[in-house]
Amino acid sequence: MNNINVLIQQMCPDGMTEYTIEECCSFSDGMHNLPTVHSTGQYPILSAQNIEHNTYNLNTSKYVDFDTYIKENKRTNVQNGSVLLTIVGAIGRSAVVKTNLEALFQRSVCVLNPDNKIINSSFLKYLLDSREVQQYMIDHAHGAAQKGLYLGSVGKIKLLVPPLEIQEKIVNILDAFTELTTELTTELTTELTLRRKQYAYYRNEI
Repeated sequence: MNNINVLIQQMCPDGMTEYTIEECCSFSDGMHNLPTVHSTGQYPILSAQNIEHNTYNLNTSKYVDFDTYIKENKRTNVQNGSVLLTIVGAIGRSAVVKTNLEALFQRSVCVLNPDNKIINSSFLKYLLDSREVQQYMIDHAHGAAQKGLYLGSVGKIKLLVPPLEIQEKIVNILDAFTELTTELTTELTTELTLRRKQYAYYRNEI
């Protein structure tokens, strides 16, 4: 999402404040060691595989009981407005939690809780998607077989942050653009599927 840099420059010509992640968010990675798990339950354990761009799913076969959830969630403190960031494997995917999500996470996911007096959760997500931050994460990843990002490197990510009212305007613009792009992609995919069926029909007739 490179449009965010253009929008920031256009809407905030008087300059912005630079923060690092550790200056404007509390954050923690998920569990390094899994507790006793069950194949079904109410409290799922999720990993980077469950995080897509601005969305997440609950597809898992690992669940814990209530007491384990309460104990383990103290570190990550997942809440409405948390930003999930993948830091192992497919590094750099992010999503905003917009519900009261009761779930635990493995080490491959970093949970960021923004200071809402400084930065909007959705704005933070768009900054994480920006070319500069994505490149930073690639450059600071370690490991051979499976790349990973240390929490210390996450904390040093630099963000240019405009006032909150400007953040909200930018988020509204980018959300509308994202929604339009999704609609167009869906329509084009549907049209392509129909054309393929039509081609197959005439091919078989011939």
